[in-house]
Amino acid sequence: MKALVTLLIIIFAGALAIAQTPQTDDKINTTEVGVVLVDSSDNTGDEKKIQIIDETSVARLYRYANARVNKELAFATQKSYGKLA
Repeated sequence: MKALVTLLIIIFAGALAIAQTPQTDDKINTTEVGVVLVDSSDNTGDEKKIQIIDETSVARLYRYANARVNKELAFATQKSYGKLA
């Protein structure tokens, strides 16, 4: 009986909450923008020159994103080890 009353109160509170939300049917203001067609891409002026450099370094791939951080944080000091009696 107690569970039934609790369930009814929860359903009643949910229905009240849904009934209180106002419905808004706002219109969206649209703006039209003209389009300019360019015949050729020679005169755009956004050209960037890419310089190719031969580099012979080794790239390391890590399975986890924080692998390098975890490796650096796992350092050991003299006090890290237990004392033998």
